[in-house]
Amino acid sequence: MSRLGRRFLGANLVVLGVAMLMIAIAAQTMFISGHDQEFLMWALIPAVLAATVVALLLARPVARDANRICDAAMRVATGDLTARSGVRRQDELGDAAAMFDVMVVRLDVVEKERALMLSSISHDLRTPLAALRAAVEAIRDGVAPDPDMYLVGMERQVRALSSLVDDLQLHSRLVSGTLELDRGALDLMELADEAMETLRPLAEIRDVKLLLEAGARVTIDADGSQLARVVRNLLDNAIRHAPADSVVLVQIARDGEDALLRVIDEGAGFPADFRSRAFEPFTRADEARDVRTGTAGLGLSIARGIVTAHRGTVGLGDGPGGVVEVRLPL
Repeated sequence: MSRLGRRFLGANLVVLGVAMLMIAIAAQTMFISGHDQEFLMWALIPAVLAATVVALLLARPVARDANRICDAAMRVATGDLTARSGVRRQDELGDAAAMFDVMVVRLDVVEKERALMLSSISHDLRTPLAALRAAVEAIRDGVAPDPDMYLVGMERQVRALSSLVDDLQLHSRLVSGTLELDRGALDLMELADEAMETLRPLAEIRDVKLLLEAGARVTIDADGSQLARVVRNLLDNAIRHAPADSVVLVQIARDGEDALLRVIDEGAGFPADFRSRAFEPFTRADEARDVRTGTAGLGLSIARGIVTAHRGTVGLGDGPGGVVEVRLPL
């Protein structure tokens, strides 16, 4: 007999014991006759047997399902996130089992995201660190043909590492909800123009032309430094995926009660199988990760986090080419 069964049986016996005591008291106080007392006592015998059988029948499936949940919990504790309780009941124990299974599913998702994050970070750290190490060894051994050129390359790799650390820190603040916004009146056209000037050297290297299209000035209440990062991230992504001799267009307009900012490039656009996860952290359309083509796959994820913090939305538009649309409340 399970512990649960013994408890059920004990509870039933306590109830029956109380009933027998009440019958005896009633007989002593002359509320019932001795004949009735004897009859009731004998009637309690099959009641005791029936209670025992019912307690065992009720306790057995409950104990079995509780053991299933315990076994699944032990497997999860040992690191097996594929474990499920397998309990299907229409009662509180079934609800607890369902919530346990949901918890394990979420833990599995978090663990996969953590593994992807560590893999992405280690991969993106490896390239600049290897380049820095090679440059330092070449300068130290006196085999660098042009030490100044090597120092310029080292500075470039340090900037890449610094950018990666900044992105990771911002991503952590967005996930934890600790990002503080310094809001103020912001002209979207000026913001986009400044971001385009910042990235114009990269566009010229890739032979890409940047254009700004705005019918009228659009002013919103927002954090200028954070939204500037959003525009820079979207522009950087568009420039890196735009073909040579093409145009990256930034459109700004009013759309009802929203401000609309669109970044459009003439590249191949977002692959169909990538569109649903484009704004997830540490993901890229191109799996060949290289700090020269981006940083850890955080650009679109950070953009979404900042826009969401401003109570706005960001999503992919229809092509041709790559189209990203940002909507912010006016």
